Parts: sequence; C-alpha cells; structure tokens
Amino acid sequence: MVLAIALNAIIYSVQEILFPLPSEVVFPRLSPLGYFAVVLVLQVVFVYALQASGRWLGGRGKFDELLAVVVWLQLLQVALQLAMTLLFLVAPSLAGILNLAATLFGLFIFSRFINEVHQLQSNWRAFGALLMASIIIALALSFLLGLVGPSFLGLSANV
Repeated sequence: MVLAIALNAIIYSVQEILFPLPSEVVFPRLSPLGYFAVVLVLQVVFVYALQASGRWLGGRGKFDELLAVVVWLQLLQVALQLAMTLLFLVAPSLAGILNLAATLFGLFIFSRFINEVHQLQSNWRAFGALLMASIIIALALSFLLGLVGPSFLGLSANV
C-alpha cells in the first residue's frame, strides 16, 4: 500500500507542476509528503469502513483480504493516472472522456471484488457496501474539515 501511495504522490506532484491550479482557486495545495500522509490515512480508514459496511450487509470479508483488493486497485489507478496525464498533454478532451469511462469501469470491478471478498451473493449489495464506506469517509472528512477547514484554507474561524 505504501508503494502504491508513494507512486500516486509522485504523479500528483508531477500533475501539480504540469497543470497548476489558478491562484484564485481556494483549494489546499498539499506537499507530496502531506498528500502521501492524507491518502494513507484515508485508505486505511476506507478499508476498515469497507469491512464494517460489508459485514453489516452480511459479508464475511477480512481486513487483509480487503486490503489486498484495495492495494491491487491502487496500483491499477497509478498506471491509469500516469497514462491519463500523458494523454492529457496530447488530447485533453479524449483524456477526460477515457478517465470518466475508466472510473466507471473501476467502480464495476471494485464492486465485483468486494462481492467476492465478502461473499455477499449480489453485486448490488457489494456496490451498497462500497457506497456506505464512501459515505462514512465523506462524513468523517466533512466533520474534520469543519473543525480545521477555515484555518487550513486561510479563512477566519469566527465567521
């Protein structure tokens, strides 16, 4: 997992150099090490959330099995991200469309793998477990960003 996230952080840094955000966009710019740390924590929490949501739906998946699936998909994501970065330099519109198609196909693959790990007997239940884990992560991030977000973005906390 650490290797996949480190490669992801390197590609993130290259993308920041090649395609910088406009200065008027208020979006936190993370250093490669900061990006690495955030993604690592999020991925570990996501695997635990995926285990809990799958078990809630009657699954039997173990943490190490789900971790293997997530790491394998992360390595595929790194290869895809590198290809999309190179393609974006040549044909931005085509890169955007292919990126969307790859994301949808990746969700399909991920739900199939979750179904196999949890033995849920239904791809829809596996997709539901994926959605629940994603919602858990989104709510946790919303809470944390609500606590530290204004100061992190350079805004006044007393607004």
